[in-house]
This record gives sequence, structure tokens and C-alpha cells, in this order.
Amino acid sequence: MHKIILSLKNTRYPIYIGNEIFSKFPSLCKKHGIKPHLAVITDKIVSELYLDELLSILKRGGFSPEVIIVNPGETSKSLSVLSKIITQLIQMKLRRDETIVAFGGGVIGDLAGFASAIYLRGVNLIQFPTTLLAMVDSSIGGKVGIDHKLGKNLIGAFHHPVFVFSDISFLKTLPKREIICGLGEVVKCGIIMDAEIFKMIETNFESVLNLNPKIVQNLVLRSAMVKSRIVSKDEKEKRLRMILNFGHTIGHGIEASLNYKRLKHGEAVMFGMLGESFISLNRGILSPDEFERIKRVIFKIGVVFPQKLLERNLILKYIGYDKKILSERLNMYLPIKIGKMKFFDDINFEEIERAVDFLFDQTKLN
Repeated sequence: MHKIILSLKNTRYPIYIGNEIFSKFPSLCKKHGIKPHLAVITDKIVSELYLDELLSILKRGGFSPEVIIVNPGETSKSLSVLSKIITQLIQMKLRRDETIVAFGGGVIGDLAGFASAIYLRGVNLIQFPTTLLAMVDSSIGGKVGIDHKLGKNLIGAFHHPVFVFSDISFLKTLPKREIICGLGEVVKCGIIMDAEIFKMIETNFESVLNLNPKIVQNLVLRSAMVKSRIVSKDEKEKRLRMILNFGHTIGHGIEASLNYKRLKHGEAVMFGMLGESFISLNRGILSPDEFERIKRVIFKIGVVFPQKLLERNLILKYIGYDKKILSERLNMYLPIKIGKMKFFDDINFEEIERAVDFLFDQTKLN
């Protein structure tokens, strides 16, 4: 089992990563002073696969878990679902010094994390991600929140966990589409800061898709290190942490235009990365060769752009609501080579329009 320490100005916490380490979870809870009474928040899919085993090992370890189960998917990141969760936490009399365990993918991590941030003005949180995307991205860094009908993640907070617990053996039960979604965030880590991650995916693509434990654990570990390094330097997204938004400006616009249905977050971000790399190419700061490498890997992963379901102008409308827009321009990190980014505060909307048009044109050919 590997341990990464994420150090911030006012807190520090470990990220545990390993293969088949599930049984170690109760002892880690005790090590970190978690009180016996805790709330496990999960979704119906994860609960059917793993909840009985989690409850069993927690009870054997001396804990008294209670469970809240929500529907899977992005639509659960809503004010109505959040309100129901808060009601259940009140009914189970969860105290301020007790803990919520976010047991699931990115939606659960965001939703349960936000509930833990606002219930009783903040209770302890453990992030227990069960998807590749959550292991390398959403469980790390303290960003929690829910969606609004006008945009994704517009309601939220910074609330860090006591620790993060990532057991890659959980990935075995993920559908291939969820693996693809997670790979989008891993590719992002490679493009923004660690060219070796990108190269590993290029050269070991089949092994990655087949979840070779050694390779996947290395990818999760390196990706978690990338995010931890960035967050430790810029906790509240004043500048550097914006690098993690690579692909998200266009990606969120695509997601929102579909009402967060038909296309998953990781899939949308991959097309967002391609579109934003196109902006970099057009500006002459990313070479055609590097751009082709990015495009080749994204299309090789096999994500399908639902062109017939998308409306160009609706995508652009939702991008216009993006919280990264200041006045009429966007702040954005763009790749200048794989593994290195540069910050720009002058991205104009015409560049975004051309990038979206490029996505529609390219996806006709792939």
C-alpha cells in the first residue's frame, strides 16, 4: 500500500493507494481517530456490489455504520437529493465529531462531501472512491459540490477529508465505459504535468484497458501525485489549480447541453481537452505532432461523440455560464507540449466557437 501526503496551509492528510487493501480500512479509521458511529453515503450500484462487505468489515472493526443510498448518476448532485441526505443525517443523530464516508464514484464524493461540509457546519469526511475517475481526480483536493440547472458544480465548497482510500481492486467490476471515463482524467494528468503518464497509456494501451494491476496502480499513484502537488501549492484555485480545469470549460458545456445525460463527465472532458488543445494549436503554441498524439490517444480510447444529440449553440450557451469567465474572456491553461502547460487570460469566445466547430468536424471522421 502506497501513501501520499497532501500538505496544505491548515491541514494535511494521506491518500492510501493499493490493490486488494479493503480489509485495512477499519484499522485506518481507528488510526485516524474516527468515532464508531458513522454514516456511509453510497449509490444503488455500489451498494449492490460492495455495501454488505463494507458494513461487515466495519462492524467487525467495532464501528456502527448507518447507510444512505441515492440513485446513481449526475442527476443526484442536486439540491433536492442533498436536502434528503441532510434530513437522514439529522434523523440518525450524526454528531459534529462523527464522520461521513463517501463510498462510490465522483458523484458520491462530490455530493456526500458537500453534505459533510454543510451539515452541522462541517463534519469529518472520508473519501472512499470506487471508480478510476474518482481515484485520480474528484476524491483529492477538497472540492465538493452539486450542480445547478444552469451549470455543473456551481454550488459547492472546499472541504478536505480525513483521508482518501483507493483500492484499485474495485475497478474490476466497473463497466468498460467507466474505465474510459477515468482514463480521460489520467490522460489529463499526463498532458498537464507528467508526460510519462501519457507515454504509459500510449505504449501499454491494451494492458491499461484490461486493468493490469501493476500498470493501473502506477497510473493511479502518479495521477494522484500530480493532483496532490498542484493542490498543495494552490488550494483555493487562485491560479495554478486552474490547470486541473483543462478540458472542463468545453467539456462542461457539452455535459450541460445534454442535461448531464447520455455523456459522462470523463467522456465530455476528453472532447474538451481535444477542443482546448485545438485552441493551443491554432495559437501556434502546440506543435502539430504533439496535437496529433493527443488526438490519437483520445480517439483510441474509444469514446463516442454523440453528435446527433448535440446542438452547437446550446453548448456555447452553457460555456457562457462557465465560472471561469471574467468579463468577455476566459482564463485557461493550454498545453504547449505534453507534460507542460501555460496560463492565458485572454481566450476569446470566437476561439471557443472554432474549437467546438472542430469537434463536430473531427468526430464525423472517427
